[in-house]
Amino acid sequence: MGRKFLSFLGTGNYNDCCYYYGSKKVNTKYVQRALLDIFCQDWEADDETIIFLTNEAKEKHWDPNLKEELLSQNYPFKIVEKNISIGKNIEEIWDIFKKLLEVLEEKDEVIFDITHAFRSIPMLGLVVLNFAKATKNIKLSGIYYGAYESRNSDNEAPIFDLTEFDKLLEWSYAINSFVHSGESKFIYHIVNNEKKNDNNLKIANKFAKTLKTFTDTIHTCKGIVLDDDEKSVYGSYNKMKEALIELKEKNNLPILDKLFNQIDRKTKIFDGCNDNLSMGINYIKWCIKHDLVQQGYTALNETIKTYICVLNGLDDVNKEYREDVAAKAMAVYRKNEEEWEIKEKYREMIKKVIETTPKELFKIYNSITSSRNDINHFGFTDEKARRKVSVIKKELEKKFKEFEKIVNETSLVVDPQ
Repeated sequence: MGRKFLSFLGTGNYNDCCYYYGSKKVNTKYVQRALLDIFCQDWEADDETIIFLTNEAKEKHWDPNLKEELLSQNYPFKIVEKNISIGKNIEEIWDIFKKLLEVLEEKDEVIFDITHAFRSIPMLGLVVLNFAKATKNIKLSGIYYGAYESRNSDNEAPIFDLTEFDKLLEWSYAINSFVHSGESKFIYHIVNNEKKNDNNLKIANKFAKTLKTFTDTIHTCKGIVLDDDEKSVYGSYNKMKEALIELKEKNNLPILDKLFNQIDRKTKIFDGCNDNLSMGINYIKWCIKHDLVQQGYTALNETIKTYICVLNGLDDVNKEYREDVAAKAMAVYRKNEEEWEIKEKYREMIKKVIETTPKELFKIYNSITSSRNDINHFGFTDEKARRKVSVIKKELEKKFKEFEKIVNETSLVVDPQ
């Protein structure tokens, strides 16, 4: 783990100028010297500057030119040269890729100078750095370009900070991951890594936390409609939407709005889900789409109870109505009344439920029990009851469609979609 400055030495005709970044200025022919003076002043002996160069660049600009200038500054860190090919074919490009990658070590912090990177190197460098983020857990501290061609009348050339483009790539990947998998941890990871260094990310951090809470409530089956964002998908969704609106209003990188709109569209399924039945139905849809099979079975089981309560004018939050009336009705509807094992005070309610509820619903409820038990008991069920994963997944989708058809036929819920 250390800090590394990676740069490429070209073969152009370099001239003296004053490179500047903010109020900091350095007079030099070589942008590498300017970047080191501006961004690496606190570096130590364990850190490294690595200059990649071709044979032609070495002969024209390295020894004694840039090499001598860098050594004369008595930097405490190491100055290393790495010879590379010019990248005239795919084999040489892969060789450059490997040489870039091999200088990076676990958890390195990297500054990448692309000023004199030739041909495909800037793109290749970004690929290497993102590959190293995944394989070596490196952190990209900055990408810089010394814009010699943008000199002003005083022969001053600006240094452009292009790091935001790498962050845009990270956001793109993270939001794409959320859109396709419903997983928010990559978004949370981006913001959590940056929040200590950037006050502008406070709002983004707030949003990332609310989005993580939202997906956490989905993963932990918090389907009941409550305002508490830690105990309900409904509460966490509303809080996340508020944070998303604030983020879009105050975002200092407007291009990200297009990505944030993807999150908005993705989660719209929960708009208007302010009752337990519509929440349950759309929660199950989310689970099916994102392979949350166990959560989907749990939600289908409980949402059938919710539907029966709503259909029969019972409080769908009341535990006794859910378990001692709705669930019991589905357990005993095929039995003779004298065989019912129920609480006597609910006998008439159960009879009414059996009379008014579509019998197909009872069949759905009972048919999903085996798969649900197989999942919830970690596979430790009777051998005959163990089901293949493919069967369990298909059954969830099939039985939900049957349930949704029954609900739609009674017009008890309006699908927000």
